[in-house]
Parts: sequence; C-alpha cells; structure tokens
Amino acid sequence: MLDQLDRKLIEELQEDGRQSYTELASSLGVVEGTVRKRIKRLVNEQIIKIAAVPNLKKLGYNFMSVIGMQVQMSDIRKAANILAKDPKVCHVAFVTGRYDLMALVIARSHEELSEFMETTISTTPSILRTETFVNLDIIKGQWSGTDTSEIIHETDHHTPLGMNEKSVAVKP
Repeated sequence: MLDQLDRKLIEELQEDGRQSYTELASSLGVVEGTVRKRIKRLVNEQIIKIAAVPNLKKLGYNFMSVIGMQVQMSDIRKAANILAKDPKVCHVAFVTGRYDLMALVIARSHEELSEFMETTISTTPSILRTETFVNLDIIKGQWSGTDTSEIIHETDHHTPLGMNEKSVAVKP
C-alpha cells in the first residue's frame, strides 16, 4: 500500500528520475536513508521502474498511430505474438469492444507506416479488418509505458529523418 510519502516520492521521480537521494530527502523533508529504503522497496515490489524515456521525436520517429484490429478469435494470441515481435510495435493488447487487438505503432514517416501495414499487418494470419488512428499531436501525457527498447536499438542502425550520418552520434 502506498502512503503519502510514497506518492510524493513517485511524483518527484516522475519529474526528474535522476535526482539524488539527498535532493529527494531535502525536498520531501525526510532523511536520505528513508528515501533510499522507500525507493528500494518500490522498485523491489515492482511498483515503480526507474528508466530513461527517450524523446522519440528527437530520434526521428515522428509518426505515431494506434491500430485497431478485428481478428479471428481462434488465432488472436498468435496474431498478437507476431505483432509484438515487430520493433515498430511498442504496445499490443487484447481489448474489448469493436476491436480485438490494439497496437501502438511508431514509425519515422507515413511511408514507413504504410510499409508496416503492407508487410506485417497484411501478412499476419487471421487479421480480418483494421482501422488506423494517426496521432496528430499530444496535448497531455507522453507515450511512456510503451516498450521502445527495440526502436532505440534500431536507431543504432538507421539515421533519423532530417539528419545526416555526421550529425548522429549514437553509441552502442
């Protein structure tokens, strides 16, 4: 169960996950040892995960979309697993309502999304119908909580749009 201090600690870390225990303790009015123990407990209990959240737009990924899919129910898990293996798919979930699967797809351009639709969606067995919702702008929130690790790995091998090889300095 989270108490008020845990909530405030999580809020502080959401603002800046690089704050030191000493800085956090000072801003929360507690001793450093308390902060250290609280963070350790929150991480161990998998309540929080401290991680870097990349700015995908700065990395050349300017095209985000949500794809709703109607899928033959007997193959829904198979279709979901195929989609989950694609680096452009950052989130895939079983859903209720009009669609059976929803996927968050991040691409560099509409051409890259089109290629994904042609080579991945159209060849995935049992996907009967899709509807694609293209993100125009984010008003509130971020795309955090999505698995972008494969996109970051792919960035090592591709130059983001609008950048030349000399302007990209990505270390493995």
